[in-house]
Amino acid sequence: WNAARFLFQNVDRAAEIGITVDPSALGKMPVATPSDPLEARWIVAELNKTTISVGKLLEDYRYDVAAHLIEKFFWGDFCSYYLEIVKLRLDFSDPAKETATRAALTMLVQVFEVALRLLSPFMPFLTEEIWHTVYDGNPPAKSIALSRYPQSDDGQVDHGALGAMIVLENLISETRALRKDIGVEENAVVPIEVCAGPGINVSIGGGYEPFLRENLAIVERLVRASEVRFVQQISAGLLKRHTYAGDVAVIYEATIDVPAERERLTKEIAKLEKGLANAERQLGNESFLAKAPAHVVEGLKKQQSETRLLLEKARGGLDSLPQE
Repeated sequence: WNAARFLFQNVDRAAEIGITVDPSALGKMPVATPSDPLEARWIVAELNKTTISVGKLLEDYRYDVAAHLIEKFFWGDFCSYYLEIVKLRLDFSDPAKETATRAALTMLVQVFEVALRLLSPFMPFLTEEIWHTVYDGNPPAKSIALSRYPQSDDGQVDHGALGAMIVLENLISETRALRKDIGVEENAVVPIEVCAGPGINVSIGGGYEPFLRENLAIVERLVRASEVRFVQQISAGLLKRHTYAGDVAVIYEATIDVPAERERLTKEIAKLEKGLANAERQLGNESFLAKAPAHVVEGLKKQQSETRLLLEKARGGLDSLPQE
């Protein structure tokens, strides 16, 4: 539903300024040209590849695997990546970009319509309703079940676009993981450093830096980067990750609310001191030790040791805070 809502909202916004999708473009597999943006060539290639695989699986009665592939395409490739990237192309405020905006919108609707037909045997009622809305209540068939099921062949798969997008997705996923590792807030926009490699992917000639610069807007949007700095070597002190395109690092220095952090640590220390005192009191009680099962005693000793370590860490954190 979220994908459908996004699509219909943009179709309505486009219509307000006179941009519409030609109905004759629907009902068939979309075609991307070498001059189209990477995400258009890639999503069409993924759609064709998925269509081929699903067709073979249905012939072999492997409905479970077919459903899994469609899910991967629809919620993984289409929703998680393509919809986010295509937002860069849907610029309804600049008349100079009308041609590019129309092309991006048409591709979006084409791919979505084919994806609905792929999904229809597995989710018939939902796809039926959305499919009729795509055609504004005037579809080419009475039901999506009566429409032609998508078909393709390997000649329609742009393997170069698939390979290029694998490199881009890898960089994006590793950068996102790195942000999480160093505690960058989810909505924070921060610079990143990239030490690009020589470019061994056959679909990317001339090294990875020119390729990444060409798709810089995609990288910046999907990793929430305020800037991508291309460097010969990742700066000292930065945690880095290796990707297909080279090394990447996130430039981030956490800002601490000192009074709030001091209050939090003070409360944590008091809680840990109480817990440690309780464990020590029980372990120092000879009567308790004589009656308690061995596993209970061992558990208390482990708790005592862990609590002592946490207490030392909390005290060290409090001592390291700057004085007001």
